Amino acid sequence: MTSTQAKDVGSSLIQLLTQQRLLYRQLRELAQKQSALVDGSNPEMLLRVLASRQRIIDRLSAIDRGLKPIRDQWQHIAGGLPASQRQQAQQLVAEVQEILGDIIARDEKDTQALSSHQQKVGAEIRSAAAGKRMHQAYGQQVASKPSRFLDTLSQ
Repeated sequence: MTSTQAKDVGSSLIQLLTQQRLLYRQLRELAQKQSALVDGSNPEMLLRVLASRQRIIDRLSAIDRGLKPIRDQWQHIAGGLPASQRQQAQQLVAEVQEILGDIIARDEKDTQALSSHQQKVGAEIRSAAAGKRMHQAYGQQVASKPSRFLDTLSQ
């Protein structure tokens, strides 16, 4: 690979990694918004945030496809890159990995919070259903027995 080709590949790499970092930052912001919405008080907004996250993930997938040939040939490419581009690429990759770690940690917390909320709602539903069955059973029992306090003398 010539010096000019290496610089072109390096420029392309830096551009893709910069776009990737920007999208991951946006994804992190949406993950923060999502965390504020997992309590279930605004499901419509939560769905909007999730849809926005999916759009960003789709864009990240396109960037990943652009990075794949570079990743596949990284050992060969890295040696031909100017030191400044190689260093910048490494810095961008490190930033993306840090942001991704933040997103994953936040998503795990959100998953736990949603699971806890789901279990709580499930318990409330089971409790309400049990109360309804008890009320129905009590009502049937009362209706099937004549009242022993019925005033039959006044008639």
